[in-house]
Amino acid sequence: MPKLKKPGKTKMKETISFEEKLKQLKMIVEDLENGEIPLKESMGKYQEGLDFIKQCHEELENAELKIEKIMKKEGKITTESMND
Repeated sequence: MPKLKKPGKTKMKETISFEEKLKQLKMIVEDLENGEIPLKESMGKYQEGLDFIKQCHEELENAELKIEKIMKKEGKITTESMND
């Protein structure tokens, strides 16, 4: 009997919303801070968390670029720091 392919984690993560990624990341952090999961599972969760952080960071950068484009399109060329 042929094995069914499991959907790749990366593809699945790309289809969930930014907010869901943050929720998943929070759960991963809570699991790691709890300290009750085995080391091997902790390492997997840590890597998964890093993947979520990278994806969220990229989404935020893209959103910032879109805002800058909209501002330029509207004739407002100045940009303001988003770090305040």
